[in-house]
Amino acid sequence: MEMQSQVFDVEVEFDGEVHKAAYFVENDIIHAQVEGKLIVSPLGAVPAAKTVKALITSQLLQMKRKHKQRVTWAQ
Repeated sequence: MEMQSQVFDVEVEFDGEVHKAAYFVENDIIHAQVEGKLIVSPLGAVPAAKTVKALITSQLLQMKRKHKQRVTWAQ
């Protein structure tokens, strides 16, 4: 069972840089502050910290993809 209403921090290394996120679980919903965005996700079978790490990674991959597209379109 996850701790409810307590703020935790997690870190993920992506492209050689460490990225951090803060999150808390309330009513079995994860509320995570990832790269300046609030992301809400249901608490699943895996620990909340693992879910938040996946959310950070997916957000960073999305940002990287968008940056590559901008560079390509600007050429």
